[in-house]
This record gives sequence, C-alpha cells and structure tokens, in this order.
Amino acid sequence: MLFWSVFWGLQLLFYPVSAQRVEYPFKSGECAQYGAYYNWNFIWVQSGDVEFHADSIVYNRQKAWHLKASGKTFKGYDFFYSVRDTFETYCDYATFKPIYSYRALNHAKENSLHQYWFDYSSGKINTRIKQGNLPLLQSNVPVRENVFDMLATAYNFRKFDFNKLFIGEKISYRMLVDRKIDDLYFRYLGKENVKTRNGKEYRCHKVSVYLLQCDFFPEGEYMKVWFTDDKNHLPVQVETKVLVGKVKALLLDTKKMKYPLNSEIF
Repeated sequence: MLFWSVFWGLQLLFYPVSAQRVEYPFKSGECAQYGAYYNWNFIWVQSGDVEFHADSIVYNRQKAWHLKASGKTFKGYDFFYSVRDTFETYCDYATFKPIYSYRALNHAKENSLHQYWFDYSSGKINTRIKQGNLPLLQSNVPVRENVFDMLATAYNFRKFDFNKLFIGEKISYRMLVDRKIDDLYFRYLGKENVKTRNGKEYRCHKVSVYLLQCDFFPEGEYMKVWFTDDKNHLPVQVETKVLVGKVKALLLDTKKMKYPLNSEIF
C-alpha cells in the first residue's frame, strides 16, 4: 500500500489540452529518480525507489513517446510487503494522445495486469484487466476529449504554466483509471521552497489534488505536489494522506533534462 500510494501520486496530474502539436518540457532520454517514504511514528523512513523515463521511438510505424515508470521496495522491506510495479505508455509524438497503456502491479502475493488500447477511429478504449486468479475482464470505454491514462497524465501536466494561476484557483483534469474516466481537479497553492534528502533545495509551485476515495486514499484534497519553478516543471515532492498514515516521494537525481534546473537554490 505504501509504495503504490506514492507511485500513483506521482502520476496523478494533467491539464486538458487540444489534440495539436505542443512543446513539452522534457526530451528523449530524460530520467528522474525518487525515494519513496512512509511516516512511521513521526519518522519518515525510505522503503523504496521509483524511476521515470521518457524516450522518443518508432511504435507501430509512427514516431511516438515511450514513457516508463518502475518502482520497487528495498529488499530489506520485502519481508513485510514487497512491491514490483511497472507502468508503460506509448503516446503520439505530435499530439501526445495515448496509443497503448500497460500496467503490471505485484504487491506481496497479489498481482494484476492492466492493458488499454486507445482506438480514436472507433471512439473507444479497449480494456483488458487480469487480477490474480479472477476471471479476465474485457470491455470498451467511450473515448472522451482530453482523457489520458495515469502515466501520460503526469508528463502532460508539466507543460502547464503555473505562473498564470492565482492562489486558490481550481483546474479540472480528466483521467482513465481501470475501466472508468473521472473528472477531478487540482488547486494552485502558490510558491514554496522544498529541501530534499540529498541536501538540495528548490523553488517550487505547490498544488493540492482532489482524489476520489479508493482502497488507499480518503476522498478530498489530501495530496500535495511541488513542481520546480523553472521550464522543466519537474515534480520534486509528492506527499499524501492515506487511510493509515502518510506517504511521500522526494526527488533524488535527474539525467538529460531539457532545460537547466535553475530553480535549485545554492
């Protein structure tokens, strides 16, 4: 539960845009690494890590973005609750519309595989979900405008100019989770500096995210996300309340950023 909550939180944001060519604040080869922490009796304990990768490739004879995120608990924590998760999404390179989404979750003795094919010609999202020994679930979900899967959501949100928002402003977003599309929102909270565990400090934009109640989260604006106050808009910290305690993720390292991380405070 700990790792999945942090991992899901890092992917829970996007801003609706039309299907046209846009410039995103990341480039092929970008990698961001995070530490996953759990609040244990007022002490934050790192129990795992997460990596995000973005690459441009050829997929089904067209240029596409390949987004990948993987996470795992440390071996020392596997005895209590092991996690091995992988998320992958392929998006059209020009419009960033999702083409195919894949999610494999392995939590302790439970596992599930989620697959989504976005068919814009028929106006449907073909879904295939297999959870443990349960029967295979297959269905079609109508495509709605500006809908993204969980991983594409995180990258798509980074293109938004936070400086154009006023404190308290709400921005709606739309996301596909399992076999349902939800309309939610986030609220802009202003600027705030964040220190990471490796001693670095960044100027950031802070937002709170409204979540629906599920197995891990209570309903409400309990998730906070801090994005770098520079052209990258890279998440530096995610912190959220879960049904038992709190979890957060902190940026550890980056590679091949499109722009300098000039939000860092020296």
